[in-house]
Amino acid sequence: MKSKIQQLTAAAAALCTLAVSAPKAEATVVTLDGYGYYSRSNYERFYGNGGKKQTGRIKYLQSDYYRKTEIGMDFLTNRSNNKSGSLSFEFWALPYYGATRGIVLMTIGTTPLNGGTSKKNFHVDGFAVSLDASKFPELNIWEYTRKGWKFRDALAFTRKARL
Repeated sequence: MKSKIQQLTAAAAALCTLAVSAPKAEATVVTLDGYGYYSRSNYERFYGNGGKKQTGRIKYLQSDYYRKTEIGMDFLTNRSNNKSGSLSFEFWALPYYGATRGIVLMTIGTTPLNGGTSKKNFHVDGFAVSLDASKFPELNIWEYTRKGWKFRDALAFTRKARL
């Protein structure tokens, strides 16, 4: 009987030690800094079966026409002391300038950033959904945390920029 109590006590102590020493999820401050850009080809191609596969937060956007697209930023920066989670760099189309919701055109996954570091001249190539109406472009960065995907920053282009 004594050995059972000793085993339970040892197990409880181990669980308490593990709970105290478990790393805490720290919030990171990942930002888009400097100038951003996008470049889209004129050639469109239809992709069925859920559309062209993406590598970011959303794997399949929809069956639709897609254009080869490049998006970029001067700097992708982690301003905190903690390492970020996996990141999703995204190209969006908003219905009006300053909108907070819109259509995701492309998502590109990128590796985490160590605390206090930047990726300079960050750009990626991919395929973005083609639009049949004029929209306002925006670049977003999302981070994967223990609680799921969290929005971190956005770069809205000028009112004159239209897709």
